[in-house]
Amino acid sequence: MQVELIKPKIAGDGMEIVAQSSSRPEIGRGRSGIVYLQDDESGGKLACKVFDSRGLTKAVQWFTLGAPNPYVWNVDAAECAKIRRNILKLLVPVWMDGDVDVADASAVVLNKEEMTFELQTRLVRGWAAHLHHPLSDEFDDEAENLWRRMMPALRAHLQDAGFDGLLWQAGAGNPVALNNFLYEPNDEEAETTNTESSDGRWVWIDLESGVPAIFPISPKVLLNYSLAHWWRLGRPMFDDVEITRLKDYLKANAKELKLSLGVKNYESVVSDAERLGKHQVKWKSIGRLQSSIQYRVARGDIDQSQADYYSKHRLRWLFREWVRGLLSSLKALKGGFLSVWKRLKRLDLKSLVHVCWKFLISQKYREAFVHGYLDRSINQWTKRGQLTNEHANILREQIGSPNSSVYITDFGIHIAIKPAVKATQYWVLPALFAFGLLGGKTVAILILTGGAIGRSAYTLGRMLQSAANGHEKPWIALGVGLLPVVGNLAYPAQMIYSAGDKDQKLARFMMDDGFARIGRHFPIWGGQDTWTEHALNRIPRNLNRYLRKMGKRRAFHRKPG
Repeated sequence: MQVELIKPKIAGDGMEIVAQSSSRPEIGRGRSGIVYLQDDESGGKLACKVFDSRGLTKAVQWFTLGAPNPYVWNVDAAECAKIRRNILKLLVPVWMDGDVDVADASAVVLNKEEMTFELQTRLVRGWAAHLHHPLSDEFDDEAENLWRRMMPALRAHLQDAGFDGLLWQAGAGNPVALNNFLYEPNDEEAETTNTESSDGRWVWIDLESGVPAIFPISPKVLLNYSLAHWWRLGRPMFDDVEITRLKDYLKANAKELKLSLGVKNYESVVSDAERLGKHQVKWKSIGRLQSSIQYRVARGDIDQSQADYYSKHRLRWLFREWVRGLLSSLKALKGGFLSVWKRLKRLDLKSLVHVCWKFLISQKYREAFVHGYLDRSINQWTKRGQLTNEHANILREQIGSPNSSVYITDFGIHIAIKPAVKATQYWVLPALFAFGLLGGKTVAILILTGGAIGRSAYTLGRMLQSAANGHEKPWIALGVGLLPVVGNLAYPAQMIYSAGDKDQKLARFMMDDGFARIGRHFPIWGGQDTWTEHALNRIPRNLNRYLRKMGKRRAFHRKPG
């Protein structure tokens, strides 16, 4: 197979070239690219997705596909992205009765500055599904409705029409897919107040995968979808469309689709399906080795004559790429060590000791620390649109209230000792093991339980202090602090328990935020606005509902007198 140089090919086809990523405001990013805001020719706004590949995502792409993200360098792949969107822009609203729409694409262009393709799409002015918090009753069903009702129904239609590869971006075993959808209201007032409009819709804004569908959270999806496709076609699923099934679907449902879409739009979909098939064949017929060669051509690392040479001498190319990969890994490792070393050199030990000492001796300083921590959390939620300014002010008012101040400093100390505990677990203990001062089993146990030990040691001290002063003993905090991962929420749990029937919105927010934070940092399937974040964020609410239900049952069965 001859490898063509992409830049001359693009110029010959009259494809537009842009070079303005650095001058455009960034409005979003994901594993497949970065999205910028741009003015269109008529004075409107566009969302321009500059395809990208970096870090661990790039390593996975190299391993599974033989080259980084094909949308970055393969013109046929980029054209497939545009055509798929424009087909689904017409089909999805019909399938979903107007409850779900698609951000269609207007053009594929070459970004000269980034040396990558970009997709110009409609700008969606909406918001991601809202997280739960103590003041959020009106939004509680958004994520549930999208994840459990809308997305499964959408996947069923996609599969019927042959869009098997799009099931991944629509949530098949992929909790990250929840942030591929924004809620777009129809009226301007709902848009500015961030409240759901009765006639709004969910809009699918990201249809392009960053990695192949090989890491589903569901074992069933892994076996029946990811591995089955890889075994059948000899390559992983990456936004594949079964063109034959799509054409059969359009033919079998021609009468209904003509009535729903109109004859002109139906014929446009049929024509786009034909074009999609041609571009997809060109893209998918490139093997792993040719993909890596063509990627280097597109990036300007080799010229056409070198590409032809390596196409005939594959072992030399593989050896060249292996050496390049090894050197690149060593360079990245060196850069990581240098970065850590520079941070250590910038560390002002005298100031650090002074801060730690003030934290230990000053109650006022500890209160200021935890108040700042909570204020930053509230600001983060507000910036994301998860809290209104009114709700944020209500929570801030409770930060310094007498009801909140009893255990709020203890929560701050659990947060503050976490870096020291982690440093002990992952640096001090291995060093002691290396010098033969601790055994392997002891080190393993201490690494696994270090957080619980640190939290419990502090809470036991607080219990002794409370007993001496005749105050309430924090038994709930002691129990929760023993748990892995969620142990830092020990004192918010104690605050909720101690408050009883009192209004304690701040403590409940601390719990909701704490679980959401775990979801944002969850490996592979976590992140902001993912179903992982939402599912974990709902745990305190669901647990509270369960406890209330159990409490009512006990009250009902309690005998009088």
